[in-house]
Amino acid sequence: MRTEVLARIEQQLRDAAERDGISDFVVGVAVFRDRKLLVVRRVPDDYHGGMYELPGGGVESGETLAECVVRELYEETGLRVRAITEFLGDFDYATRTKPRVRKYSFIVEVEPGAVALAPGEHDAFAWIDAAALADLPMAPDMRETISTLVDCV
Repeated sequence: MRTEVLARIEQQLRDAAERDGISDFVVGVAVFRDRKLLVVRRVPDDYHGGMYELPGGGVESGETLAECVVRELYEETGLRVRAITEFLGDFDYATRTKPRVRKYSFIVEVEPGAVALAPGEHDAFAWIDAAALADLPMAPDMRETISTLVDCV
């Protein structure tokens, strides 16, 4: 996706979030390799500990969604984004400290390389297809997002 397209999408997303009274954002990053999707498992003592999810995390103040996608994927997996190819959609959820957070998910292409998890945040990863999805613990909204992704491959 071209930079100006991403910027236009981001402005629309931020405008909609402002209308909805949401100011906290998170990104999820979908990476495919050999028709399988990368998921990471949260460490046991974290919020949703032991659950699998897409790599990603919170958008920092002054950071664009695209910058956050690149930063979070690298911090959590050691993978470098070559291109953001698609915006997947969003959903809202609550955390222990925030009543409403909006999560935006994107598909990316990455440079070749091995996954290297950030210690203390995730303790396992898997490359999954639709058949493997049922075997992994996930939050319901994450399972729905990931199910849609692996069903399309």
